[in-house]
Amino acid sequence: MSLFLIDSFAVAFPDIAKLSAQYKKYNAVISNMHTTYLMDWVDDSLVITQQNVKELVILNDFYKGLAKDYIFLGSFTTIQEKEAYTMVPKGNGFEQVAVKQFQERHNTDGGIFYDDSKLLQFTYPALQKGAVTHLNYTIRYHNPKLLDQSYLQSFIPIVKGKITVKAHKNIDLGFKNFNFDKIQPQFKTYKKGKYNYYEWTVEDVPPYPYYSDGFYSPSYFSPHVTFYVERMNGEPYFGTLGQLYSFYHDFISQVDTVGVDSLKVMVDKITDGLVDERERARAIYYWVHKNIKYIAYEEGYSGFVPTSAKEVLAKRFGDCKGMSCLIKTMMDLANIPTYYTWVGTRHKPYGYEELPLPLVDNHMIATQIVHDSVVWLDGTFEYLDYGVSPYHIQGKDAMVGISEDTYKIFKIPISPAAYSVTIDSVKIQLRDGKVLGHDNIQYSGFNKLELAHAFNGVKPASYNRFLSHYFAMGNNKFVVTDNQVGNLFEYNRPASLQFNFEISDYYKSIGNELYLNLNLDKSYGQMTIDTTSSTFTPLENDFYCTKRYVVELEIPEGYEVTYVPPASSFSNKDFQFSIRYTLNEKSVILEKELKFEFLILLENKIEDWNQMIKLLSKSYRNTLVLTRE
Repeated sequence: MSLFLIDSFAVAFPDIAKLSAQYKKYNAVISNMHTTYLMDWVDDSLVITQQNVKELVILNDFYKGLAKDYIFLGSFTTIQEKEAYTMVPKGNGFEQVAVKQFQERHNTDGGIFYDDSKLLQFTYPALQKGAVTHLNYTIRYHNPKLLDQSYLQSFIPIVKGKITVKAHKNIDLGFKNFNFDKIQPQFKTYKKGKYNYYEWTVEDVPPYPYYSDGFYSPSYFSPHVTFYVERMNGEPYFGTLGQLYSFYHDFISQVDTVGVDSLKVMVDKITDGLVDERERARAIYYWVHKNIKYIAYEEGYSGFVPTSAKEVLAKRFGDCKGMSCLIKTMMDLANIPTYYTWVGTRHKPYGYEELPLPLVDNHMIATQIVHDSVVWLDGTFEYLDYGVSPYHIQGKDAMVGISEDTYKIFKIPISPAAYSVTIDSVKIQLRDGKVLGHDNIQYSGFNKLELAHAFNGVKPASYNRFLSHYFAMGNNKFVVTDNQVGNLFEYNRPASLQFNFEISDYYKSIGNELYLNLNLDKSYGQMTIDTTSSTFTPLENDFYCTKRYVVELEIPEGYEVTYVPPASSFSNKDFQFSIRYTLNEKSVILEKELKFEFLILLENKIEDWNQMIKLLSKSYRNTLVLTRE
């Protein structure tokens, strides 16, 4: 089979001089990017292929980072044709130098322990200024309901871009456009022979405005189109919420339930003596967290079909679907109705009403519905309290499967800043050129969970060294001398952390005066966001939280405080801080509070953020002055 599209964009060779002048601040541009879907009816079967063509022009001598490229192959696609080469300037023309080696490796994205998706990696040969790289490959989809979205933007400018769908006349195409507000493609549709054509075309598209390696993917801001077959031969096929739920329910109906009744003895033992339904559910949930390890594992349709409860229990590990299956099975055996639930993490920008396709979600949990109360049960977040949803799915839609034909859509609430609180109380003295102190810290909510994950794997004998590096208060001579940790790995209780410390060479003594900065913790002081470049990283915050700090200095005998820094504060609905000082007869107290009530900050809020951080940083430089009496 030959490549089915001769790309009209690729006929005229790029004008290197013109492109270099027009895009002089970039190292390269994509002169042509064209994705073509062919949806055909072959031997009474729906066949969908996707061809991707990309030409990239190198504009200067900074091309080293452009040499490597890859072709992504998902669990439900196979590659049919591929071709990659470099057109190298030679005399008045060009010489074509082919890529000879494609190296296949497993995709290791997102902390997945095993993922059967693959990358075909390769390197373009003979790169130089004026060279043009060319990639052309075709993939075939195994399941027409699992199509990828197509983007009209990239990490460098696109001179011309196009998405084409060539659909057989017996196929009614459904599609949804996203993020067309700033970049508005030209769209047209027409018929030719037995096919209907749909085309989206763009020109002179700037690169992605944001770069993020966190939750915030290009799907949030980059123009793209998702596709589905709405009707086939006049019959409904896919694209509604009911059809998506039916598609998912077919997978969970395949879960092996043979022998699950044998788990009832274990469930009865775990819940022995507990009458209240919530208490029994809590006991089961915590048992799973403590005894079953979460390991992300995706291979083909196992990415949709949960592993049976018996198998997860026997292996003592499971992925999100397997963990959910075990939780649901054990709850059902305890007569606590529990339901499979699909949800997209914050990597997914869509809601179920907005996009009722498999692209909408990437995670499974279990859910209990008791009267008007909904309890989210995620087996993948270690140390998470019962009844609390993980922060990476908060604010997202969840599809709860009630029965074969019934489902409900809920919005998972965002935990308030009052749920995740750190209260850090420090008392210090000045002795023999050192700061000697005692710190007492209380952690709750996700602040506690973060600390627990940080401590995980650290041996108690190494706690002092770990804490010295973890907090590093004052300067790099901060040393923890002893510690006491409480409730860190316990559920439903705040964690406590106490330690004694010393800091050498922190305060200055000049003549009769001592200069001391009470801001031992300077968190966030250097977190301004550079917005001067065309692409910058948005500010992501995992969860709403509050952090309070109190530092109390015992005034040294024979000294009086002659200068106390002024109070400082900043507040808006997304973030705030306050710092104030109180002078007592025998001590000086600094009180600081930081509160964050956002998940993502983009360009319209970065200016306010930078303003706050600059004010905070200025406050961190304020120094207390003590004078010998």
